Amino acid sequence: MLPLKELLSNYFLSHQAIPAFNVDSFEIYQAVEAAVTETHLPAIVQLSANEDKFVSAEKLYLLVKKANLESLPIYLNIDHSHEPDRLIQVSRLGFDMVHFDGSSLSLDKNLTKSSQLIETVHPQTLVEVEFNEIGSVEFTNPKIAESFIVQTKADLLAVSIGNRHGNSPNFPENIDLKVLSKIRQLLPTTFFTLHGGSGIPEAQIKEAIKLGVVKININTDLRQTFLASLRRELSAQSSEKVYDYFIPVIADLKKVIIQKLTQFSE
Repeated sequence: MLPLKELLSNYFLSHQAIPAFNVDSFEIYQAVEAAVTETHLPAIVQLSANEDKFVSAEKLYLLVKKANLESLPIYLNIDHSHEPDRLIQVSRLGFDMVHFDGSSLSLDKNLTKSSQLIETVHPQTLVEVEFNEIGSVEFTNPKIAESFIVQTKADLLAVSIGNRHGNSPNFPENIDLKVLSKIRQLLPTTFFTLHGGSGIPEAQIKEAIKLGVVKININTDLRQTFLASLRRELSAQSSEKVYDYFIPVIADLKKVIIQKLTQFSE
């Protein structure tokens, strides 16, 4: 299994991206592992702060390390953390990357905290940074992005270009590829990440990958699939065995995950 940085470098050159799946529950992790087993394509599993409290980074680490021993290319990330101390903890545990979200801080404070974190966890752990809140009206400023990356030496930059968290058919996402292209011109070797990947049209995702996006976050698609499948099974079955309900849920999740794995790697 390649180190994550080497994998991302290969994907960057070949215009591919790795999906990063948020793990709300053990069943979602099972679906990711099953999809990676079938496709042999790499994936990132990640936890937000609340998911970390529910699932536990320490427990997810053990599951992923077991999968790695079976030659499954699954990587670990903490998503949208505002707590550098927690990111240092999981880095020491063995996480492949962490995402420090300092978008609520002043630019100077964000710069300082990001730099301190990177100095602490490099080179064993990659760091993703963010200075524009994803989904905000204000898009990532290319010149500020250049300065931020040069000063912090971060590995990945979360861009805000019209993408947003969640997925509503009434409010389709459209990302501004011109803004991304301007950022790419100033940061030609930096890895970009795209949050809110569930609602972005496939054609736009392909173009974003060509412009340096190497990691795309997927969460809402999994949550919606999970809940729809579970509601269906609860209506259709009367079993007292809990796993009777979750086996088809995992199968439905696996289909979505395989679709993302193949779409982003084509």
